[in-house]
Amino acid sequence: MDNQIITRKMQAEDYPNAYALWQQVPGMNLREFDDSFEEISRLLRFNPNFCFVAETKTDKQIIGSILGATDGRRGTIYHLAVAPGYQNQGLGTQLVNKVIEQLQAVGIHKIFVNVMKDNLAGQSFWQQLKFVKRSDVIRFNKII
Repeated sequence: MDNQIITRKMQAEDYPNAYALWQQVPGMNLREFDDSFEEISRLLRFNPNFCFVAETKTDKQIIGSILGATDGRRGTIYHLAVAPGYQNQGLGTQLVNKVIEQLQAVGIHKIFVNVMKDNLAGQSFWQQLKFVKRSDVIRFNKII
């Protein structure tokens, strides 16, 4: 990995630049409510040790992000994104491994990630990291 890139914990102040990155990456499926500053800030408050950004040392440009969370029993990964010019160089894998390491440190041994059906590149990425596609689960959502 390039030594001109640093990985650090994500802060709420990173939201505008992280959101701009998410908009650059196909397959992110951003939603106004779920991905608002308020919602992402809440995720960061509840899970401060599982959310990271990667930025260039020189200009502090955010070129990667990952949001990790746990309910105390299982882990979840959201919004893994790497800027197009930095993809296929191992940064995404590095970010995933960072979250896995932090989750394991608190005793979490199972994690999941949601990938949109039409995001074939995303599906391929997760399968390369040995994540297993499940066909036995149907997910339901309700906004409360």
